[in-house]
Amino acid sequence: MRESELGRHYADGEIIFKEGDKGDVMYVIQSGKVKISKNSSSGDIKMTTLQQGDIFGEMALFDKLPRSASATAEGDTRILSIDKKKLFSTIWKDPTVVLKVIETMSGTIRRLSRDFAELKKKKQSMLCGTMDLEETCSFILEEARENVVTAENGSIMLIEQEKDQLYITAAFGEQAQKKLELAVGEGVAGDVIETGKAELINDVLTDERYKIGSLEIGSLLCVPFKYQGKCFGVLNLSSRNGNRFTLDNLQLLNSFSRYAGIALKNVLCMSDLKHATDAVLSHASILDGFQPLG
Repeated sequence: MRESELGRHYADGEIIFKEGDKGDVMYVIQSGKVKISKNSSSGDIKMTTLQQGDIFGEMALFDKLPRSASATAEGDTRILSIDKKKLFSTIWKDPTVVLKVIETMSGTIRRLSRDFAELKKKKQSMLCGTMDLEETCSFILEEARENVVTAENGSIMLIEQEKDQLYITAAFGEQAQKKLELAVGEGVAGDVIETGKAELINDVLTDERYKIGSLEIGSLLCVPFKYQGKCFGVLNLSSRNGNRFTLDNLQLLNSFSRYAGIALKNVLCMSDLKHATDAVLSHASILDGFQPLG
């Protein structure tokens, strides 16, 4: 094998590329391991570890977009970089290379398609659900816990517009803090409401936004409920130390919250309509009982 086909040697912890870098080559691991991670407000989130023979960074050859994650060597690693020209040359010599690239890409597509199909089912069931707010919130939490992400504790917090605060509408788990209230912008949940961005924190004590309460947790997922671009609540799932969430958990829960948000907004609108109707009927009853002076 020629020197150019031996690839480059990376020492343990050496960065191969960073999230956001321009990408124009893909990589093949000839020996060693590579950690794929994504940056978040609470630090690096490890997505997966790749082994000898694995391909990564292949999307750069097709979409020319910045890298969506970072790659770092784990231990002594040798990696071959392949640009588009070299790829076609390699395929000409060894057609099985293109099969490996397709296998890698199709695996990701299959996983996303499976997740999307599951979410579509949940969407249909939720949109046909009950019109009671607390029951709807409890149902959404149950679906999230049983079918989306396994967690020990969870809650749904909605905005009370008059007070500009978040309050818990439904919760599960030990010592669920049903009386907890946060101002918009306060704590992780309050920050998610302000930014509209989902959060994954695998060590809450290292995050200065986290409000320490009676519930001891280590890992936290917090995703927003949105309607027409505006956040009106959040879905929290948490676990104790040792049970760490993944980026896939965050992505799936965030997708789930989009459908759940539709169901919640429908219930909230129906509730507002009922209150308005009750007020009109009450006013009409007062007028019916009024007798003008003669």
